[in-house]
Amino acid sequence: MVLPAVLTVLLTAGPALADNNPIGREDGAHPGNGISIARTLLLYVLIPGAIFAVIALLAWLSMAKRGARYRPTKGWSAAPIWFAGPSDPAAAVAGAEVGSIVRGGGSGSW
Repeated sequence: MVLPAVLTVLLTAGPALADNNPIGREDGAHPGNGISIARTLLLYVLIPGAIFAVIALLAWLSMAKRGARYRPTKGWSAAPIWFAGPSDPAAAVAGAEVGSIVRGGGSGSW
């Protein structure tokens, strides 16, 4: 029972433990020259950092270009926009009847 286990280990792990392959090197077996510290830093630190900086700059520019945003606790300062309204809004506003004023809403100022 011990002999099959020893033979299995030797037959499977033996070639991996050999110093030289008698057939010759396989493709990709030569490790080649290593890369320098400067090239390593360039590949793994500077290039990803530059990509991150460009994406962050583009995101910041799009946010800065948008301008002021509406805040619920502040008053509305933008010009009014009428979506899907009548073709002549001035006449529609002039002919509108004044209704009761309702206070409150999402801001909670009743």
